Amino acid sequence: MNKLFTFICLQLFSFSVAAQLLNDNESKQNLIKGLDKLYNYEFREADAIFHKVKAKYPQHPVTPLLSALQVQWQNLPLEKNPKAVSTYMALLEKCRASAESMLTDPNKKAEATFFLLASHGYTALAYTYRKESMKAANEARKAYGYMKDGFGMMERNPEFYFTSGLYNYYRVQYPETHPMVKPVMIFFENGNKKAGLTQLELAVQRSIFSRVEAAYYYMNVNLKYELNYNKALTYADQLHDKYPQNPIYLMRYTETLIMLGKYDEAEHKIDLLHKINSPVYQIAANLFDGLLAEKSKRNDKLALELYNNVLKNEPDERYTKDYYAMTYIGIGRIADRAGNKKRADEMYKKALDYAENKGVIAEAKKNLAN
Repeated sequence: MNKLFTFICLQLFSFSVAAQLLNDNESKQNLIKGLDKLYNYEFREADAIFHKVKAKYPQHPVTPLLSALQVQWQNLPLEKNPKAVSTYMALLEKCRASAESMLTDPNKKAEATFFLLASHGYTALAYTYRKESMKAANEARKAYGYMKDGFGMMERNPEFYFTSGLYNYYRVQYPETHPMVKPVMIFFENGNKKAGLTQLELAVQRSIFSRVEAAYYYMNVNLKYELNYNKALTYADQLHDKYPQNPIYLMRYTETLIMLGKYDEAEHKIDLLHKINSPVYQIAANLFDGLLAEKSKRNDKLALELYNNVLKNEPDERYTKDYYAMTYIGIGRIADRAGNKKRADEMYKKALDYAENKGVIAEAKKNLAN
């Protein structure tokens, strides 16, 4: 249960929290410019721009939250860096305390709600990936309370389209992928996938601060659950084009190209991923190369070597769990073609242990049934 609402409430990578932050246009523009630099991994430039906002609003919750956001992006995957996690959590606590002090002012309630949602949400996410389930559940429960407050604010503030869209979509999708949570769903408001998709797209079109993350998650649900690869490519292409130095966007763009069979276009992007010294991107690069070897070059021997390279690194819960599943399915297909059905079925079952991607799940189950 906590994992579901950690995920739903917490996909606040955006800075939607700043929607009603400031009345002065200069600071708003600085936030937008700074976020663009941050998303493009221009960390020094982002820090210089954010410093102007922090200096002007030293006691505002935006200051520690901006710093937390910087720590997060500079240390992905964050949970692999204990020192960075400690800094991150301390900053979120400062953000929460500052936002709580704003709640007594009716004119600042909506603004405070943004920051409390973000601080509790990000904290719950951190606890989840540290396997501290009870703490995560407590923080997610608090975040959910503030999220509900935002459901009625979308027309007044388009930034809420992002969080509301995520809730509506994943309130339905997560129990479909994780049936064990269905009994506790009665405690939460119903969702609607179609409405969620519409709200995410509206967030891309209308919001200011959350537009980038709304585009990322709209792309991701189309890639992972809706299996609408053409729509996913539209947004993946936009993100990679605007933020070419962001390796997460590069990775998802490359994945989308491969799902559409655009192997020649993907090949150069895979080379870029190989150059990034991180297990996340090495897993992705070897998987994508393996898929090219298997499906485009029809070279099972090379594909198997590349798939085995994937398994040399531990998967990351947040970014590469499904890539492990894709790897096991690839090994299974190769075993099937070699006439080793027992080995193939073992691999398909392993794939199901990791898979959340609907296409991967369907393929594994179909192959097991044959």
